[in-house]
Amino acid sequence: MESLEQELMKMLRQLPIPVTIIWRSGLFHWQCAGGNGASPHLVSALEQALRYVLKALPVDTATAIGKKSND
Repeated sequence: MESLEQELMKMLRQLPIPVTIIWRSGLFHWQCAGGNGASPHLVSALEQALRYVLKALPVDTATAIGKKSND
């Protein structure tokens, strides 16, 4: 059985904009959509990566997502 952490990493790699997070040298290193970073905590690394992806989305896409949630 995979750990929750392993399942999360697998799911992130399968997103339309893949997010890769690996543990190396005491830090969680993330990479996605041309950006990268690192954090000592998994949740913080995930948050950084997702914020980067959301900033990288075209404005029209972000607007469309907002409109869908308001319907």
